[in-house]
Amino acid sequence: MLENLKFEPILPVWFMVILCIGLIAIKRKGIVPFIRQILIVVLLFVINLRPMIMTDDVKVVKQKLNCYCIICVDDTLSMLAEDYDGDNPRMTGVKADIEYITQELNGAKFCLIDFNNDVNLIAPFTDDSAYIRSCVNSMYPLADYHATGTNINVCKKLLDQMVGDAVRQDNGPVVVFFISDGENTDNHKLDSFADIAPNIDAGAVMGYGTDEGGQMRYYDELYEEEVIVEDKRSFPYAPAISCIDEDNLEQIADDLGIKYIHMDRQAKIDPVIEQVKEMVDSEEKETYENGYADIYYWFVIPLAALVAYEFISVKRRA
Repeated sequence: MLENLKFEPILPVWFMVILCIGLIAIKRKGIVPFIRQILIVVLLFVINLRPMIMTDDVKVVKQKLNCYCIICVDDTLSMLAEDYDGDNPRMTGVKADIEYITQELNGAKFCLIDFNNDVNLIAPFTDDSAYIRSCVNSMYPLADYHATGTNINVCKKLLDQMVGDAVRQDNGPVVVFFISDGENTDNHKLDSFADIAPNIDAGAVMGYGTDEGGQMRYYDELYEEEVIVEDKRSFPYAPAISCIDEDNLEQIADDLGIKYIHMDRQAKIDPVIEQVKEMVDSEEKETYENGYADIYYWFVIPLAALVAYEFISVKRRA
């Protein structure tokens, strides 16, 4: 039972403790009145804690958008290059921007794809944007000794498949956010994505990184240490530098018929989000989900009864 309880105090607990001690310090005459006084103070303290209990019957009003939003994310080592907004990893910006997109388009059906050595369908279409954010936050590129280089082409077939699945639903526009630094490091020529374009209504290719590039470091779970990725084409090895390839990103954007945006601040994606909002219809829908429900009102009833009794007693004595 206790593990299903959660508390979200209304007033700071330390402040309520001081207040309750002050209320008890004003001691009533007589044992029974003093006991009622203590009960009132205890009930006030419990109500302020705002106790909640886990239940599968929490009413939630959700916004529904008739929109299918496909997020395709480059999850290769180069996305750890430290040249985003100063010296932050590119993936830090990616995760923040995806969270922003899912919040702004909350209610749409999101699909999440990532690609590294291979392509993965992380999440099929779902309107649970919190789940999408959880999946994104758990993304982390493969270690250096597992990575085989970047081949953007690897994601094309699955991207085409998910766009097709969305079109077959015939229930709103199809939006694609393609997120990458554009690097192709395994000497493959970039394929054309143009055959997917006719089924895409809006979106953006979002590019991360700089021309100067940045070093990459990752946490090696095998050796439990942070490692700098090295360029092993010549000895002695030097730290590898990853640079954005905007030519590839602009080609993908042209092929898909959507905008290319160099992401160095979140506001740059706003025009695309506004465009999508203008294209979709929204409605509110009531559902019941797992969550925490308030139970503080259980304690309001006895508190009201005690206060009413005290009021009647004072009136009688008067």
